[in-house]
Amino acid sequence: MKKLTKSFLVMILGLLMSVNVMADVQTGKTEPDYPTDYYMIVESKAGGIDIYSQPDLESTRLNDEQIPNGTALHIEGEVEDTENNRTWGYTEYHGMYGYAPLDECRPADSRKEAIDSELYIAGKDYVNYNADYDVKADAEGGFQKLYQGPGTKYGEVPGVRDIENGETLHITQDAEMVDGSHWGVTTVDGTEGWVDLEKTEEWKKEHPDTVEESVDAVAEVSVTPTEVAKATETPTPTEAAEATETPAPTETAEATETPTPTITEEADEAENTEKDSKEPEAENTDTKDIREASGQNVKAAKTKWYQNPFTWIIGIAVLAVIGLLVYHNKKK
Repeated sequence: MKKLTKSFLVMILGLLMSVNVMADVQTGKTEPDYPTDYYMIVESKAGGIDIYSQPDLESTRLNDEQIPNGTALHIEGEVEDTENNRTWGYTEYHGMYGYAPLDECRPADSRKEAIDSELYIAGKDYVNYNADYDVKADAEGGFQKLYQGPGTKYGEVPGVRDIENGETLHITQDAEMVDGSHWGVTTVDGTEGWVDLEKTEEWKKEHPDTVEESVDAVAEVSVTPTEVAKATETPTPTEAAEATETPAPTETAEATETPTPTITEEADEAENTEKDSKEPEAENTDTKDIREASGQNVKAAKTKWYQNPFTWIIGIAVLAVIGLLVYHNKKK
């Protein structure tokens, strides 16, 4: 009888420990309890809400500025916080996946209501309902998608082919959204939808600064040999080309062998660009990297082995069996 009692107590202790481990896993979860597919519109007394890495107000805040009232969120999953009587919505915002408190949002009856809400907060000065002009598609990957609203969160228009680069699109409505993106309404093979206007030739011509970011990155790589040459007190790229006496790296040697105007112009342009816009670009790049890193970490977070309750349960069970065997051997 005593043996059975001790065995029973050991099993109870193991179950209690496994329950505690389960509770710890729930507080650090990064995936929703179940998937959903609907839209919520931010409506907070504070004027906006934040998105968190976990369904917890004490977790990391992913957005730099509050998401303003009127913004539509595509809720892709939910988590029930019974302790605080709150429902959290799993959503994407600016490439970041996280949790938004749904008690500070109201449901949208339809996708159209969500779109109308975002166009309303954009302001009449930033929405043109009577646009009438053509643009040519120009996406980095060679093609782009047609969406059901002014944002990727609204999803692609089903059954519509990809829009190829160079294809002419007639825009009948455009809008500059609160988040800074630009979208236009067009028709592809008789189906209407929204297209990203920043992926057009016209946009890139009118806003060369946004295109120069990638060009500057290439220019900085080509300027690297010049910066090494400056360490040997050669102030300009031209002088660096003449300074053949110093044991320069391979890249510098190539620059002296081919003293073409292209290399000198690229170096000069890179230096001027660095002087004029080095600090703003650094800030924008840092913000972009932080957002992308945050989104990837939240979306791709995986449960570690020691957070798996089954691992602990199995371990406790093994220890209990070993303890019982040792106990019985001592009795013998």
